Amino acid sequence: SIMLDPSMLKKRDQLKKPVNEILRDINKRSKAKVEMKNGPGGTLVFEGTGPTDDVRIALKEAANQICANHNLTIPIPASIRGRVVGKQGATIQAISKNTGAKINISRQEAAKILEEDDLDEMVDVTIEGDPFAVQMARDDIERIVNEHTSTASSRLKHIAPEYYPFLAAPGNARMAAMQRDRDLQMQIPQYTAFSQHAPPQVPANRGPASFAPQANMPIQLSGDRQAVAEMKAEIDRQVAELQRQLTLEQVNVERGRHQFVVGDLGTSLNDFLAETGCSVILPPDGHDADELLVVGPPDRIDQAVEKIEELASAMASAQADIMKTHQNAPRGGQAHARDVTRYLQQRQALQHIEQQYGARIEANSSGQWQIYAKDPKSALKARSDILNLIQGHPPTRFSPLEVDPFYHQHLRQQAAQQVRKQHGVHVVVPDEFDDSPILLVYEDSSTPSDYELPRKAPSAQDAQAFERALQEAQQHILDMISGQQQIVSQEVEAPLKFHDKVRKHVDRHHADLPQGQIPVQVGYGGQRQAPGAQKRAPQPTVHLRGPQDNVDAIMQSLLAFIEQEKQDELERGFTLAFDFPQKYASFLIGRGGENINRLRDEFDVDIQLQEGKCEVKGPEAKANAAKKHILDMAKKLEDEATHHLSIPAQFHRDLIGPQGTQVNRLQDRYGVRVNFPRTRNGGDDGASEAGDAPASRKQQQQQQPNEVIVEGPSKGADACRDELLSLLQYVKDNSFSTTVSVAQSQIPSLIGSGGREMEALRLETGAQVDVPSAKDIGPSGRAEIRIKGSKQAVEAAKKLIEERAKQFDNTVTRNLDIEKKHHRTIIGAGGANLTSLIERAGGPTDSRSRARTVRFPKSEAEGNTIRIEGESAMVEKLCAAILAHVSDQDSQTTDVAEVKPDKHRLLIGRGGETRRQLEQQFGVTINVPRQTETGPQRSQVKIAGQPEAVEKAKAHILDITKDQEGETIQVPRKYHHVIADNNQFFRRLRNDHKVSVDHAGQKPPPRASAPTPKRDANGGAMPLITDDPSSGSNAHSWELHDLHGSSEEGEIPWVLAGPSPEAIAAAKAKLDKALADAAKQDTVGFLILPDPRAYRHVVGPGGSEINRIRKKTGTKIQVPKDQSQGEAIEITGSKEGVEEARDVILEVVARNARE
Repeated sequence: SIMLDPSMLKKRDQLKKPVNEILRDINKRSKAKVEMKNGPGGTLVFEGTGPTDDVRIALKEAANQICANHNLTIPIPASIRGRVVGKQGATIQAISKNTGAKINISRQEAAKILEEDDLDEMVDVTIEGDPFAVQMARDDIERIVNEHTSTASSRLKHIAPEYYPFLAAPGNARMAAMQRDRDLQMQIPQYTAFSQHAPPQVPANRGPASFAPQANMPIQLSGDRQAVAEMKAEIDRQVAELQRQLTLEQVNVERGRHQFVVGDLGTSLNDFLAETGCSVILPPDGHDADELLVVGPPDRIDQAVEKIEELASAMASAQADIMKTHQNAPRGGQAHARDVTRYLQQRQALQHIEQQYGARIEANSSGQWQIYAKDPKSALKARSDILNLIQGHPPTRFSPLEVDPFYHQHLRQQAAQQVRKQHGVHVVVPDEFDDSPILLVYEDSSTPSDYELPRKAPSAQDAQAFERALQEAQQHILDMISGQQQIVSQEVEAPLKFHDKVRKHVDRHHADLPQGQIPVQVGYGGQRQAPGAQKRAPQPTVHLRGPQDNVDAIMQSLLAFIEQEKQDELERGFTLAFDFPQKYASFLIGRGGENINRLRDEFDVDIQLQEGKCEVKGPEAKANAAKKHILDMAKKLEDEATHHLSIPAQFHRDLIGPQGTQVNRLQDRYGVRVNFPRTRNGGDDGASEAGDAPASRKQQQQQQPNEVIVEGPSKGADACRDELLSLLQYVKDNSFSTTVSVAQSQIPSLIGSGGREMEALRLETGAQVDVPSAKDIGPSGRAEIRIKGSKQAVEAAKKLIEERAKQFDNTVTRNLDIEKKHHRTIIGAGGANLTSLIERAGGPTDSRSRARTVRFPKSEAEGNTIRIEGESAMVEKLCAAILAHVSDQDSQTTDVAEVKPDKHRLLIGRGGETRRQLEQQFGVTINVPRQTETGPQRSQVKIAGQPEAVEKAKAHILDITKDQEGETIQVPRKYHHVIADNNQFFRRLRNDHKVSVDHAGQKPPPRASAPTPKRDANGGAMPLITDDPSSGSNAHSWELHDLHGSSEEGEIPWVLAGPSPEAIAAAKAKLDKALADAAKQDTVGFLILPDPRAYRHVVGPGGSEINRIRKKTGTKIQVPKDQSQGEAIEITGSKEGVEEARDVILEVVARNARE
């Protein structure tokens, strides 16, 4: 029922019918019954009976027809405004929609609320509608307020920050007691440095000091409303006491030592306050003042001053004059010092030095750097490192470049990386409020992360390379900005209220620019201020800066846009009202008001939707455009289709996807709604719901558990239905499942380190494998692993897991306590011995499984225990083999064989192959001394193993390294290299007869330069390629050279050493023959044919022709692989044989030319 004052009713002449007839008509249409009765105090009571929803609708209709519109203003706390409005206005729109009332919070009041969020701030909410609608809206709003007004927040801006340390001090027992066991949070800003404005004045005779509050750093209180109010009162009381008690004193301390008083390198403010009863206020960063301010009781000021002097003087200091190092720089020492400082600060090199030496560096552009450290040695080391760093950065590494600040951002974001990559030059771009030029610094071609700052002066050659790279980098930057028009600045008048819209317009303009074009810089509300500057009120201007044409273009666009906005502002009262089907209201509003808010921004109008009526308010053209869009939407929605799909509930989760991703993709693609039935617990199944529309909720209540509803435009709904059914079939095909029981202790091995084993199983089989968590495993100790996927994938995964489970159930673990000295020999070189032991015992062959089979302790703390795990029979065999190996090692002996160092190579072989063969042959370990060994140990080869094996190995080693038979043959020095044939002859003797060759300490003669043919591209015997081929087929080039024309005289001994006289004799016979051949092969000839195509005739099919010529003439013939014109055929042998071979070759060429 509702109770109304008679004055709220419409006048009789405003009613379409008498009240009784109106009620009678409503009762006929409704399931509810509404009656009017007289109430107390002359009021009228409208009472409804029947179903709740029907009574509510009937009373609402009665009030709408009988009562006049009513306005009601209710105040609410400013801090609750956001809760009433809701995200993007969703809450207040829902209240308006449900009650039929219009609710308004003015934008001006909203802005004030956002700026002044305080305990006592209130804001008015205006409700308009019939009394019933107003009453329901009021009840809904007051319910929200009551839910959230148990807590409050407050910002205290009227308190000077100089009092903050005393309020926040740990010793403030009353403040701590008020926070204890109460729902109250207090945040007091830390105040250690006064702001950019002038510091407070020092009072005379240490009287009470006067401090000014700073509204930008208030104390913040939040929590229980009553507790906040009490704390606020307590703070005001304590501040009043502090105003009477505290004075101010000024102390002069060297600027660089301020950091050691209070801060990271000094004491904490709380500790200082606890010890001295005073606080310290430092000058702000970037301020050159030496004065510190001490705030405290007059009788404690002297103690605080002494403490400050003690802390400041505790640090050692050193000075580095970086300007002096390069005082003769072309641009002057001061300019170079400034460049180096900028570069090293941006490179964070000074921070690295500070961390390395525990120091603090005060670097300034004047070149006089101060270094502070607790240890004087650390300060000096840091100074030395800085000077070395300066030495490595002479003026030749630096080059300033004047570029208009308009390009700075582009250089910083894009060009700097290109210049560094292409030229090895680092680009230092000044900050926004720094008027310094761009600085180019040469580093090198390495990547910036690998580059190390040099600490040595570069050479003159390096300086030239620096100059070239800097010039190229400078040209790169100038080329990038060349061709641009003059950079200009313009200001456009734009009221502050339009700035947000102007920003959006500018963003759209910039988004349409061609790729690579630098956008015009746009500032709002006047020129930007430097950090720390006193804030000023924003100006109604938009600042443009960039190339002339670009500025002009955007300026014209902005002027037109602002003018249009001004015209639109005059038409904001224009309103269009039209019908919009209520059943589509949820589509127009969207989830959380998303759609309607997007339309408001897009068309710049206000849109309200209420009971089948849509109202658009704004400029006429924009309102008409919005109306057309909304009506077009309604027209599309009329073409709606609804499909009811029967899908078993067990497949819903797979169709919806994680967090609704799959169903949302379908909805976005086809522009439809897909409604899955809600679960019984009311949880969100991830499906998209149809907003808060009553029809949708009713549909949800009637939806069957296996029913999925697809709604939307017919074309999209049909396509979505087909894809959903196809997806269902896919899910069915891949929804085979089974379970495998495994021991709980086996789960870690099934999963593997980082899940690698389980991931490998999934990739191999294609099945989905779900392993239960520890809390889901019952007391039986068995875990049920669930496998899901296609039939083949499920069967394959099940088979693999069952095999592993069977293997695990038969797995045993045995620990062997074996001294650490044996672990290395058990493993063997590269794990070879351990691999052999495991395989012989029937263990796994893959490396990962072998690693699990045998595990050695990783550190001394883990003891001597070797853990062996696997199938029982294999474990027993492997344990027996390891124990046998250890027993064998314990019974081993070591013997020494004396072998001359020059014979060690006979024991080692290439890559140690001979030693490995000997160790495998005799079952021993052979240790050959290193070349760095000296003394007797140099010739002692150690053999370790079983006594009998050691004895046999030693005898064999002594046999193969004993002094061999030998014979010396004198070879003419001029034939030495001919016979040696690049040492190939020595290798043949060693491989065929085991005979080695040395030269009794003599150095082999130097290798004579090999003769080469003369090539002349423009004359001589070699014809040009442009010559007439008919001028003669015999136009070839021929040269003869004496191979033994060397000036080397005398002989060189060849000492042949081998295992037997027979081997020596055989080697000697080969050497004699080689000597005879060398004496004969005294000539080399170079034959160049005019036509490169003729070379193939010299070779013949399969080399038959060239082999015939070699055999006939007794010469060596090499035909060039690259048979281009000018390459020679090389013929080696006796002079007669060489000339004969030449004639035969020419004859072959001539014969083939005729054919």
